[in-house]
Amino acid sequence: MASDSTHIAQLTSELYFLIARFLEAGPCQKAAETLIREVEEKELLPKRLDWTGQEHPGTYKNLVMLYRHVAPDHLLQVCSRVCPLLEREVPASVPGLTSLLGAGRQNLLRTSKSCKHVVWKGSALAALHCGRPPEPPIIYGSPPNIVETSYSRRLNGSYRLRQLVPTAVYQHMKMHKRILGHLSSVYCVTFDRTGRRIFTGSDDCLVKIWGTDDGRLLATLRGHAAEISDMAVSYENTMIAAGSCDKTIRVWCLQTCAPLAVLEGHAASITSLQFSPLCSGSKRYLSSTGADGTICFWQWDARTLKFGQRPSKFTERSRPGVQMICSSFSAGEVNLLCLPNTFSSCQS
Repeated sequence: MASDSTHIAQLTSELYFLIARFLEAGPCQKAAETLIREVEEKELLPKRLDWTGQEHPGTYKNLVMLYRHVAPDHLLQVCSRVCPLLEREVPASVPGLTSLLGAGRQNLLRTSKSCKHVVWKGSALAALHCGRPPEPPIIYGSPPNIVETSYSRRLNGSYRLRQLVPTAVYQHMKMHKRILGHLSSVYCVTFDRTGRRIFTGSDDCLVKIWGTDDGRLLATLRGHAAEISDMAVSYENTMIAAGSCDKTIRVWCLQTCAPLAVLEGHAASITSLQFSPLCSGSKRYLSSTGADGTICFWQWDARTLKFGQRPSKFTERSRPGVQMICSSFSAGEVNLLCLPNTFSSCQS
């Protein structure tokens, strides 16, 4: 134990020296001067030995002269070489993704023992598809996120399939809850951004909010005069928009369930709604398509949650009777693909 504490103390003093060297060569000159002055006052730098074997406090200037082979970016080079070496011994969840702040299988302190048998149960992965909160393995600190793993795949171009969704997930799927809560057919269903709430839109003109864990009814949103045709939740998880066959779009706050806006810009039923991932400051956009062949972009403010009353409107009329039936934003957040019932497409 004494030898271990001595070894840690030696590494700590060398680390102080390397941090000072790194800061001195960078833009934080004042921070470097303060650190050097403080570590010298508290005698935290590596000590020097005289010819009799006695230890004496070292100074930063003398250490720089003594260790001339240590470059100012020596600490940075050490950190950059640790990740590839550890990757060979204990592969990470996302190969090629290096970070000093990773967790789980991305943690630089991971060992083969700590990562052994760290796998998802089939029921846990099935829970992700059903929207329930995941059931993490006992020895796993925080569960991996499929969305983040998919995003890392796009960034790096490679991933381990067994870390994403094992095929065994489909063998363990089972019904979580069956609820009778509407007076008529349910036409559309969606989750909020946390996966803890389910929204259902029905032919009874109601939007209902359900708890994912226990299936309990949390709230009922009223106001539409016809069937609910589509719903969308904002990326900030602050509001839900519902389109209806009554030609209107109604928006509610997800914190208070209070109505925020009634948007009227279509001459026929609303067929699809999409919140745009593109943002500029506090400006956000909601897109809607209708059976009248039009596409509307509604601007709203993320701070005040207020919508503009007049949308930017585009019309696709390649032939009489054209209806926009669905839409989707691209991953690059720039293009919106809309599909009319004539099976041609348009971008904006």
